[in-house]
Amino acid sequence: MKNATPDQKSSALLNQKDTSANTQRLQIVALINERQSVNTPEFRKLGIMAPAPRIFELRQQGYNIQKVLETYVDDTGKAHSGVARYYFANNPPANDNNQEQAA
Repeated sequence: MKNATPDQKSSALLNQKDTSANTQRLQIVALINERQSVNTPEFRKLGIMAPAPRIFELRQQGYNIQKVLETYVDDTGKAHSGVARYYFANNPPANDNNQEQAA
């Protein structure tokens, strides 16, 4: 997409029906760049059902992706502890009482 804004680029990536690992890696990078941080349920809502393997592969490619564990409250009001929130190391998410550092 020529001269697309970051939002347009990630939107175009997310609208693809391609679920290949490569497309998912591209989507993850675009989403983290756009949103600063993304947690596992957010990835799943966007069609990336297993983000952890893709994050591992991106780290192997040299991306410095970190995570914090947080408590996530789902749509039914149930709290889930230990949910990963991913971010680039040079742009950590705002500190939250529900987060703890993880490797």
